Amino acid sequence: MVQKVIRGRDSLGKISGLTEKLGMKRPMIVAGALLSQKLLRQEALKDAPVFSGYHPNPDLADAEAGAELYREKGCDGLISAGGGSAMDTAKAVKAWLLGGSAENVRAGRYAGEGIPHLAIPATAGSGAEATANAVVYENGQKLSLSHPSLLPEGVILDAALLDTLPVYHRKSCALDALAQGIESYWSRAATEDSRVHAYLAILGVLDNLRAYLAGDPHAADEMLEASFQSGKAIFLTRTTAAHAMSYQITKRIGPAHGHACMLTLPALWDLMCAEEEQKPLMRELASRMRLGDPAMGSRLLRGLLIDLEMEAPAMPPEETLRELAASVNAERLGNHPMALSEKQIEWVYRRAFTPVTGPERQACLDIWRYYGA
Repeated sequence: MVQKVIRGRDSLGKISGLTEKLGMKRPMIVAGALLSQKLLRQEALKDAPVFSGYHPNPDLADAEAGAELYREKGCDGLISAGGGSAMDTAKAVKAWLLGGSAENVRAGRYAGEGIPHLAIPATAGSGAEATANAVVYENGQKLSLSHPSLLPEGVILDAALLDTLPVYHRKSCALDALAQGIESYWSRAATEDSRVHAYLAILGVLDNLRAYLAGDPHAADEMLEASFQSGKAIFLTRTTAAHAMSYQITKRIGPAHGHACMLTLPALWDLMCAEEEQKPLMRELASRMRLGDPAMGSRLLRGLLIDLEMEAPAMPPEETLRELAASVNAERLGNHPMALSEKQIEWVYRRAFTPVTGPERQACLDIWRYYGA
């Protein structure tokens, strides 16, 4: 399916044309309170039912409740607005409506059609608007949904929605898009097509991040596009070790998801450069990133973290490091381009939480500042 995409600042005002193309006359909005109010001010949506009763980490029960409201109000489509939580919730609501039961949702057994979904990202990071994947939880356990019918049929990329995001959230989301681009590029499942999307995501973030954080509207447009491209890339390839290692960092220590992904990525880059079999790929990736030497890649990423004041928290206790290493999702590790032992995983975590000091710190900072300039 080719998604219908509208791009441009204040393109939210064109929503009625897109809902008409998608055949929506009474859509249900899936969004938090502030974004719901913004959508309800659009003439075409002034009477739309709103479902805001979902968790930051959506629960399968949220999807069931959303599906009940959808049927009760006689809706004929979904509009999600926000970050990954809103879009994943809408995808899960659609899965419930097509599956009809929790058992069918878990098994990916979806029947029927006629439930269009219009996704409107209000962060530049997850790229969830470009994927047919969603993550929900059931009894505290992660449940990954993936089915072609869950890909949003329509997307609006309106960077004006990013203007009020808190600074830390902007930074963390940007790091998520960058990590997704890099991981997709080196993924075992990478293809020529996925690497085009990954390349656009990587350079889109690196070339626009400074101006975006300074409030430049054009840079915000470019960052939102980079996030969209990162979603298209990982939809084709899935993520790799940095994402697999990020979830427990967020759960146990606290950094937001994108921040947690980037903490381990420089050390993973170093391991890749040290592996003889991976050197051609790393030379290619470094060249795409306009770096003369692959070894500069990890320094660039560390310098970015230093400059953004997004370095790691203090080193966790030894027991926590061992628990982190033992908890990594094996399925996502299988997509990483090189096999990682538990000892190597623990080394990556340890390196991620080790402060960069002295001449190395200045070298990392200089590489990023020169690149960023």
